[in-house]
Amino acid sequence: MGLGEQGPADVQFAVSPMQHLLLGVLQVRAPAPARRWWRSVRSRVPARALPLIDLVAANNDHFPDFLTPPMPQARPESCLADELDVVSSISTARLHDEVGRYAELGPIPRPAAQLLDGGNRQLRRIVQAAHALYQACMADDWPDMVKMLNTDISMRRSALGEQGTGRMLAGVHRCFRDPTLFQLNLRVSVPIPQRPAHEAGGTAIVLAPNLFLAGTISPVITSPWQRPMFAYSSSQTVLPPPPATDGLVALIGKGKAAALRAIGAGRTTTELAALLRVSTPAASQHTATLRAAGLIASTRHGQRVVHALTPVGTALLDANPT
Repeated sequence: MGLGEQGPADVQFAVSPMQHLLLGVLQVRAPAPARRWWRSVRSRVPARALPLIDLVAANNDHFPDFLTPPMPQARPESCLADELDVVSSISTARLHDEVGRYAELGPIPRPAAQLLDGGNRQLRRIVQAAHALYQACMADDWPDMVKMLNTDISMRRSALGEQGTGRMLAGVHRCFRDPTLFQLNLRVSVPIPQRPAHEAGGTAIVLAPNLFLAGTISPVITSPWQRPMFAYSSSQTVLPPPPATDGLVALIGKGKAAALRAIGAGRTTTELAALLRVSTPAASQHTATLRAAGLIASTRHGQRVVHALTPVGTALLDANPT
C-alpha cells in the first residue's frame, strides 16, 4: 500500500479505545511475547464479549474497517461510547461491502457470515460485546492510557510544527523511508480500494498511537468510506506487567514448593504422596530435601513419621503466599 509521492494533504491524530480493544484481541493468536495484555486480562473476559472476539480472531489479516471509526481528536475524555455510536449507525450497504471483503481471502469466516445474515441485530451484539470487553478489561486503565497517548501526540504535533510533515512521519516509523517523498509501503492482505478522485492531490490520514504495538505500524482503516487510519507504536508504550511469578517455586522448584505448602501442620509421607498425587518415594525425596534445608522437621510417632513446618519454613510460606 502506498500513500504516493504527493503525500498526505492533512494529518490528524486519534485516541481510540476501540482500536486498542481490537489489537488487544488480535493477541489471542500472536506469538507468546506479544500476548502480554491478553494474558493479563483473559481471566476477566466476559461471555458477552465473545461475538466481538470471534469476529476479530476469525482472520488475523483482516477485520472490517467500520469497527474502528476515526475520532480525529485527542482529548482526555476520549471514550468508547463515541466510537460505538458511529459503529451502530453504519449503513447496510457499507456493512455488506466491508464484511464481504473477507471473500477475497477465502471462505467467509462464520462470525463474518453471521454479521452479514443478522444485519443490524448482529451488529448490536458486536457493539454490546465491545462494551462488555472494555468494561471488564480496560475501563479502569483507560484514563492512564489516554495520558500516555496524548503525551505521544503532543510530541508528534511539536515535530510537525518544527520539522514539517515528512520528518514527523519519518519519526513515526521507519517505513516512511524518505521524508521528502511521503512514501509509505505496507503489505496488506486485502487489495486497497480506489480512493476518491478528490484526494488525487494528497490523501488526508489519521495517525493513532497504540500501546499494544511493539515497534510496528498497522493500516487499521483502508476503506474508501473513511480516511485512512494508521496505528503506530506509541513512544510511551507501557504494557501491563506480566503475571506475578511464584517466588517459592522460583526458589526451590515446583515439586518441593507444593510439598512444603501441603505439609502444613503435619503430614506423613504417605499422606503427602496422596495429596501431591506422586509416588511415596518421590514424596520421601521431597521431605528429605526440605528437612536438610531446615524447612521441615520429621518426628516419629510409633510406626508413623510426621513432617511439620519449622519456623523457617513457616516464614518462607508467609513471604510467598499462594
